[in-house]
Amino acid sequence: MIYSEEKSAGLALPLIAILLAIAGILAMLVVTAGRHGSTAGRVWVPQAQQQGAAR
Repeated sequence: MIYSEEKSAGLALPLIAILLAIAGILAMLVVTAGRHGSTAGRVWVPQAQQQGAAR
């Protein structure tokens, strides 16, 4: 007798990998957003020097 086996499409492993990647990205966003005292986003810009009251 010939049995027709239903072959799974193999979506379980890629779906799990995608979900793990999304969870990792969200975790990194939560960790980096939780830093309140961080100066990582600041840029130092020198102020223009004033030449005094020459007028």
